[in-house]
Amino acid sequence: MAEHEETKELVALKILKSSDDLKDIAKEIRTLSKLKHPHITNLLGYDINASYIKKDGKKLERPVIVMDLAERGTLFDFLKASNSLNKKGFPEPVARRYFQQLITAIEYCHANKVVHRDLKPENILLDSKYNLKVADFGWATIADKQKHITQAGTDR
Repeated sequence: MAEHEETKELVALKILKSSDDLKDIAKEIRTLSKLKHPHITNLLGYDINASYIKKDGKKLERPVIVMDLAERGTLFDFLKASNSLNKKGFPEPVARRYFQQLITAIEYCHANKVVHRDLKPENILLDSKYNLKVADFGWATIADKQKHITQAGTDR
């Protein structure tokens, strides 16, 4: 999380490892820049050589992607908290609302030839009003006529 110096707006920073392939970072930025949807994290900016100061004061140069802040965290954490309270998951109206939001986001991605390839509760965020935001397009690909055979996602 960071605060914009001029507007004071809170934003999310995805600070990438310096070893990340710049080609993959550029692909994620291109993918996010194609997508403008209420249930997908919005790309606000990026800096391939941003100065990053660690807690120990050490300054590093890292690629950074700036996105909307999802104030309520991940769907995974929210589901865990909900399960610890009632042991049944989300009430049906909440589950239905999340399912509808997720489907509209996926339909929008597919209409724009974007395939996420790593959709899981940890990559679905919640905004301040508990609306879904699909995030982390690092494994995403543009669907074309070529068949993709690369294994992607989390192996559990």
